[in-house]
Amino acid sequence: MTPPTLPTLPTRIFMATDFSGRCDRALARAALLAKAWNSELVVVHTVHPGEVALRDRLSSGAPSWRRPESWALTLEHALRADLEAEGINATARVVIGSPAEAVQQAVDDDGAGLIVLGIAKDARMERIQLGSTVDALVRRSRVPVLNVRGRARAAYSHVVVATDFSEPSLHALRLAAHWFEGARLTLFHAYMPHGSGLTPGAAADDVWRTAAVQECDAHLAAAALPAPVAAGLQRLIERGQPEPLLPDYVASTGADLVVLGSQGRSGLARALLGSTAENLLHTLDCDTLVVRRD
Repeated sequence: MTPPTLPTLPTRIFMATDFSGRCDRALARAALLAKAWNSELVVVHTVHPGEVALRDRLSSGAPSWRRPESWALTLEHALRADLEAEGINATARVVIGSPAEAVQQAVDDDGAGLIVLGIAKDARMERIQLGSTVDALVRRSRVPVLNVRGRARAAYSHVVVATDFSEPSLHALRLAAHWFEGARLTLFHAYMPHGSGLTPGAAADDVWRTAAVQECDAHLAAAALPAPVAAGLQRLIERGQPEPLLPDYVASTGADLVVLGSQGRSGLARALLGSTAENLLHTLDCDTLVVRRD
């Protein structure tokens, strides 16, 4: 059997900022990953065309010697100054358009392999604007999207790959094993027996758990992970719904990254990227990497 092709490290990382404090952590993480992977870092700020037109129109009546440059160019200079002040080697860009569409178009044009975004903890009021951008990119992006919540002090130390044993989850596992080599790796699966309310009892639970363990064995065999990675991988199979279990596990263990396949057939991926996507992306108390697999 031909071994599976490993996901490649991104040669270009695309980080989106709105100049808010919540994006500082995302920028630090993006810079850390770019350095570790020897990748190019592009930092972009999107601005609505109406704002650019309004500010340029307001300044157009000033005398020529006091007339400022285009607002978009002013923002680009400010972004470049921020990067230089932080000692971050990156390309600064300002893109005009609605955030989700502008970022996705820029990523497509530049051939980036990863999008990095920042989410503030418990920022309920800010979710109206920020959440719509993040959720739209997670659902549409053809490249992985990293939502940063934690402070980037070092490389990720504990990476949890949440799985429903689907092909997208398999791809997410392989990517996590390759991108975050050296981190503690946990494969997390939550299962809920169909009709469990009608068939209670230890015997029925044992049957379902045995089936889940067997499916996990087959999943790992198909992943064909490198021997050292497979030997160190922790498997966690738990009865229950993934929505409450996964955040609780993250909080209890101090995991700093959760990796999710975006188009699983059922269970976790369906729950995360279906009706409860927005809630979990904003409530997991760690960074989240969403990996799409068509």
